[in-house]
Amino acid sequence: MSDRMQAGHQTRVGKGSFLSVETVGYPVKAAFVLLAVLCLSWTPAGSAAAQQAAVPNTCVSCHAGLDDEDMSLPVAEWRRSVHNPAGIFCQDCHGGNPATMVEDEAHDVERDFVGLPDPYVLHELCGECHQVQMENYVPSPHGLEGDFWPNCADCHENHEVVFPQASLISIPDNCEDCHEQETMDDFIALTDRGLEPVNEFRLAAAEIGAAGVPVDMILAQAALARDAYIQRASHVFVLEEMVAVVDSLEQIYPRIQKEVDVARTEVDTRRRFGWMFIGLFLVLAAVLWLYRRSLPDA
Repeated sequence: MSDRMQAGHQTRVGKGSFLSVETVGYPVKAAFVLLAVLCLSWTPAGSAAAQQAAVPNTCVSCHAGLDDEDMSLPVAEWRRSVHNPAGIFCQDCHGGNPATMVEDEAHDVERDFVGLPDPYVLHELCGECHQVQMENYVPSPHGLEGDFWPNCADCHENHEVVFPQASLISIPDNCEDCHEQETMDDFIALTDRGLEPVNEFRLAAAEIGAAGVPVDMILAQAALARDAYIQRASHVFVLEEMVAVVDSLEQIYPRIQKEVDVARTEVDTRRRFGWMFIGLFLVLAAVLWLYRRSLPDA
């Protein structure tokens, strides 16, 4: 037997001693079997949600193929919405059974199916995920005072729910029935004053973080400011209350901006030192090259 073949059939366990594969084979095989069992039984975090999302949703597949545009259009709108990537499916709002193509079973009222949610309790349905917004909406002029009109769908659409922006959601047709354009302009301006700085801080943090400078403090302060706006000003629909919240936030924003400016200065400093290092390296390389050129040939 050659040395290579012998090495393939023996395992060294100490200087000058060997164990045959037959001797160690059973423990090794047992270890591999145990590892395989553990891998098969281990469920990583989020895998349950991923498996659920991977199951075909018959609400989507069925309605997408219907000739009645009123029944098929909601699927196309939902696919463009923020609910789609967030994993909010038809049954989360309409109930029913999303795992059958049989219409009676899919629309089973015992599975809490509702064709059209009651507009007077729609805020409770949306509030299952958006609790703070619901708690602010209920006592607002649009909630109890306004007999729950306009409701969530009036401002955010039924299926093509987009990421909230004042310029997109604050002037549906319903607003013009009660509010002058000046009032809506004030509402948009307040929303922008409250949230635009937060968006700018986040964009700045992404740029600064890409340069290797820590931005955890900036992101944390921006998140606190956004949470404060959402909890105290979002969906209250009272300009005076919104003004008070935004004014208080504008006392905080300069401190966050100072953190951003300090971080940007750090980025500029690192870049300058980086270019200096590159320059020195190039100078040193040139000096060494000239020195080698000056040496006599061997």
